[in-house]
Amino acid sequence: MFTVIRNGHLFAPEDMGKVDILICAGKIIHIGALINVSGLPVETKIIAADNMYVVPGFIDQHVHIAGGGGEAGPASRTPEIKLHQLTTNGITTVVGLLGVDGVSRSVAGLLAKARGLEQEGISTYIYTGAYEIPTRTFTDSLRSDLVLIDKVIGCGEIAISDHRSAQPTLEMLAKLGAEARVGGILSGKAGIVHVHVGEGKKGLQLLFDVINNTDLPITQFNPTHTNRLDRLFYQAIDYALKGGNIDLTAGINPRDDGPRVLHVVQAVKYLIDAKVNLKQITVSSDGNGSLPHFDSAGNMESISVGSVEVLWKDVRELIKQNILPFPEAISLITCNVAALLKLAGKGKVKVGYDADLVLLDKDLNIDTVITGGKVMVQCGQALEKGYFKEAAFQTTS
Repeated sequence: MFTVIRNGHLFAPEDMGKVDILICAGKIIHIGALINVSGLPVETKIIAADNMYVVPGFIDQHVHIAGGGGEAGPASRTPEIKLHQLTTNGITTVVGLLGVDGVSRSVAGLLAKARGLEQEGISTYIYTGAYEIPTRTFTDSLRSDLVLIDKVIGCGEIAISDHRSAQPTLEMLAKLGAEARVGGILSGKAGIVHVHVGEGKKGLQLLFDVINNTDLPITQFNPTHTNRLDRLFYQAIDYALKGGNIDLTAGINPRDDGPRVLHVVQAVKYLIDAKVNLKQITVSSDGNGSLPHFDSAGNMESISVGSVEVLWKDVRELIKQNILPFPEAISLITCNVAALLKLAGKGKVKVGYDADLVLLDKDLNIDTVITGGKVMVQCGQALEKGYFKEAAFQTTS
């Protein structure tokens, strides 16, 4: 079957104006002026997009799809994510990962969850590993994981500058980076190390030390949560100016009783002022991860669960507040991520690419989400909710 998205204003992410988009077999096969569907050989579905913006499907590279947390004990382990939580927030491609808990959570469970979500209709990838070094892998090495397991595109999230980390040394992190790099080369994948940066006093210093004392390029490591503290963010600006890629975490908001943090909007303002190349910047949600708050002595005071809904919420504010033009704003969660992670066919609306699309109304609310050519969300409501649509319990007689 063919699908035509009719007369939508396309940001691919570049502004293409009003166009029709022809989809078949999960791919975009034509973009142009009014498409004559009468000449098509089979049934054609028309999606009217006259008052819509059409953009690439969002890529969230940091989601605890199989759950996370556990900082307050077993009862504080966060739940697995559901399909509709992703799709209703415009996410058509997700990268799953483990966090602090690499014991009761496993890379095998993470892979199974990723495969399940893909069967339900979205594209998935994973990072092998967890906070600790030596980290969790499927095989006897990170290098082998990258070469042998299709969904593994890198390693993460490896923790530094955090009391929950393994307190890695320069040598430990350099060895991990080298394994990831060679694994990426041999597999044709990104092979990056996705680095969780905590609130520790050294911030990104360990990454600078590795880059300055080894032959590894700065692009080998992708630090995330870089807007969680102002002093960390100033280091992140320097990291980006030296050629590195940095990831901002959506949903971080200043609080009166806490350290100075930067909302994505404020962080991007500073990056623009510093003349950072915004192609090196991405935004992710940390969805379904735990959000613990610790006091100065490292005691946990509270804990909550992150949501993927903050991804588009924060990026949308960049557009609404005129911080970035539309194309540059959506690039932070589309083509920039695809380029960083070497995700073929993702991040752009382009002939030959996967038909992963989001239709936004004029107020930038998510109306329709299409993954692999299939409509998953319509009028803001999920049409597909996954294998177990709602919790249902039956008794047997």
